[in-house]
Amino acid sequence: MEQGLSDEQYDKALKSQQDSDPNAIYADSMREERITNVIAQLDPSNLLEEIEHRLRGEKFNKETQIWEPIGNVSIAIHEKLVSRLMSFLGSVLNQNTTLSNYSINEINNRMELVIDYIRDDLTDNDVEYEIEGDYTEMTRIGMIVCETVSSVFRRALNGMESRRIFNALKVTESLTQAPQRQTMKEAFQFWK
Repeated sequence: MEQGLSDEQYDKALKSQQDSDPNAIYADSMREERITNVIAQLDPSNLLEEIEHRLRGEKFNKETQIWEPIGNVSIAIHEKLVSRLMSFLGSVLNQNTTLSNYSINEINNRMELVIDYIRDDLTDNDVEYEIEGDYTEMTRIGMIVCETVSSVFRRALNGMESRRIFNALKVTESLTQAPQRQTMKEAFQFWK
């Protein structure tokens, strides 16, 4: 960079150079698309649909891209049970959870709360859910929920998931653009 250029002039010259190179524009858009795709795939809220289908005894057919009953018979599960579980899990399975920085003790405490809720809900409402005395079904539901929630919490262990994503974004950013000078004010504008 020439010494006489201001920050604004430098940024304008760099942008002009990048805008005039169609290969750079295409490469930038492809990198952004890949990052968006990865982040979307890592979003734990996508698990909600999968849990709902698994509760109903369905599996995903990769060839047809459709959820199908296992053995051509869906498991009859009470709709109120499904809606209560989905509501509860929606508060747990989200990006706030995976991008958190939980210690192992925090994860264990949160899992204990999840287990307590599932156990209490299934046993207190077993007649309403039409699963009275069906401990195998209660265990199946508990395992589906607890295994999924546990894996999401483990992704947040010591901020592992957020560090992984932000490191990938830093690498991509460094590949897609030349180092840009930023004033302190510009760096913190996202706090407005």
